[in-house]
Amino acid sequence: MEILETLKAEFNNHVSFRSKRPGIVQVLAPLFHEDGDMLDIFIDLPADPSKPIRISDHGLTLMRLSYSYELDTPTKQKVFTKIITENGVSEDRGRLYIETKPEGVYPALLQFAQTVAKVSNLQVFKREVVQNLFYEMLGDFIKSTLLRFRPQPHYIPIPERDDLEVDWFFDVPARPIFLYGVRDNAKARLTALYCLEYQRNSVPFRSAVVHEDFENGLSRKDQARITSAVDKQFTSLADFKTNGEPYFVRETQQAILQ
Repeated sequence: MEILETLKAEFNNHVSFRSKRPGIVQVLAPLFHEDGDMLDIFIDLPADPSKPIRISDHGLTLMRLSYSYELDTPTKQKVFTKIITENGVSEDRGRLYIETKPEGVYPALLQFAQTVAKVSNLQVFKREVVQNLFYEMLGDFIKSTLLRFRPQPHYIPIPERDDLEVDWFFDVPARPIFLYGVRDNAKARLTALYCLEYQRNSVPFRSAVVHEDFENGLSRKDQARITSAVDKQFTSLADFKTNGEPYFVRETQQAILQ
């Protein structure tokens, strides 16, 4: 078949094919998991030549992953979805696949193999990707749980100072709450600086910070610096999800009593 012969030439003959059933060919190529097992990659050849060719794993990647790592939480599922989406791969009932025209089979196959390898090592990639999702997950929680406090992102308290931006403004009576997400030393320093500037300009507010990881994510100096500058800190996103809403309720009730 012309497509397979072209693919074989592009691999410098370091590939072979095994027919599994009509229209489905397994690719035997020097593409491996970390433990040395060959990646499970199949080419689904359409009966209609006008339709795209599908490169798939036939569900074997997630099956293999499940032996050591389950996608059993929303965060894990979000990490998985982010990995495949960023790499141009789709998923249908556990099957990973990418579709391409005949002339694009070779680069698409390499792209697919790279994605399968990443998914297979999801536990290794998890922390990096979850870190990248921290601000997104914080925003999702605010928009799903704290809407009654009228959150507003990217708020500028001092109109002539658009460099001093609040991550999230909450319209709490008497004194609004300025909330920041902090995942590293640089953001901790900026947050402390911003809060001190608001104080210097007599802006009425209470400050709150949600850390990704207060204990391990910040240096001792930055822990001390931000603790001195802000009113309330949540040491992790999990802490904020548990205690954030009660905190806002107390602040609102206290403002009303005053």
